[in-house]
Amino acid sequence: MDNKHRTTMGAQLAVLVLGVALLGAGCALRGGPGGKGKDPDMFSGLVVDSDGRAVPFAKISILPVGEWEEAKRRKKGFVPPPEGSRGLAVTTEGGRWLVDHMSDDLGEDVALPNDYYYEITVYKPGFHPWKDSILYERGTLQVDVTLDADAIEIEDEGHMVDTAVDDTNTGKGVLRQGE
Repeated sequence: MDNKHRTTMGAQLAVLVLGVALLGAGCALRGGPGGKGKDPDMFSGLVVDSDGRAVPFAKISILPVGEWEEAKRRKKGFVPPPEGSRGLAVTTEGGRWLVDHMSDDLGEDVALPNDYYYEITVYKPGFHPWKDSILYERGTLQVDVTLDADAIEIEDEGHMVDTAVDDTNTGKGVLRQGE
């Protein structure tokens, strides 16, 4: 082999090693081989009002309510989340929210089981609460919500109080006990 050929092979080997290293780093960042990627397990979303404006400081509650029937047939040894587990969040000033885990009654972190139904409730004073049961399979589930403002309709019924003055209500003096 001549020197030129050795230099070319050395450069090719260096490029190959660098490529494998970058591929490995890319797989680690994207969640696996094949470049398919894996989104983190979480719920996220945006809460807006009926005019499309962000609703800041709305409360989000996520409760596990039951396993998907199809998942029961596929999985063996599934352990449901502990009783009383819940995920909580508050929307940002821009109306965004994120729940990436639940907590049990003792405050310990609990993972979000895949293939499970969750009841999501969004509450903010001045708006009707929003509630839905949603199947969470895996990855990131985007749940965008539009809240409707509370409204009270008032109809004018005319005068409901008799304001007429007559002799029966124009008494004079003070009532005394025993008289």
